[in-house]
Amino acid sequence: MPVIIFMMVSLPMENILVRSLLGVSYDIWVLPGLIFIISSLVLFPLLHRDFFDLRIHNKVLGNIALAPYSKNMMIMSYLFVAGMEALVAALISMVIYSGFISFPFSFSQFGFMVLCLLLYILILGNLFITVSLLTESITSHLFITFMIFIIILFGSGLIIEFSFFPRVVETVLIFQPLSIPFRTLQIFLSNGTVQWALIGLSLVLALAWILANGFLLKYKLRQ
Repeated sequence: MPVIIFMMVSLPMENILVRSLLGVSYDIWVLPGLIFIISSLVLFPLLHRDFFDLRIHNKVLGNIALAPYSKNMMIMSYLFVAGMEALVAALISMVIYSGFISFPFSFSQFGFMVLCLLLYILILGNLFITVSLLTESITSHLFITFMIFIIILFGSGLIIEFSFFPRVVETVLIFQPLSIPFRTLQIFLSNGTVQWALIGLSLVLALAWILANGFLLKYKLRQ
């Protein structure tokens, strides 16, 4: 999968967008975005299975709900397991990509990228859980998921910089939740500035969303 994404995204796009607006070669600029995309693709089926497929078929999730744990703890546990799998897949993808392009990051940049990736996984994972709990038909679930991936690919700054969009659209996309961790990373990679406000906002959003999903899960299991 990492090789396919690299061939379908980076190779053609670097002939269209030779350099980013920051003056960085596109294949290097887009590398973090490809890593985030890989983690998104790995994260979805894990949470889809646990919170949608097993729920509507009355399988494992209902039995697990009988365990003496709070619903918030259950949400965090599922997020942790799925998030670790997504993170491992992202790190393996980075090793694979290093065979195509030279590794452009210092140790501090790599560490900060992992931090931002974890925040992104927390936010996206919560979104997947919410959609999985709120939808009852496979058609509506897959349609909403498809729209989410459209936003991930083209509206989160992963492969297309926000500055290429009209000003109004750019403003909306910059402040949509999925773009905040990646924008934080790009700011750090471009000038070394740590945007603590954006990191704090991402963390607060993720934790609040876990609480909301806990209440939603509790409500769904009572039905």
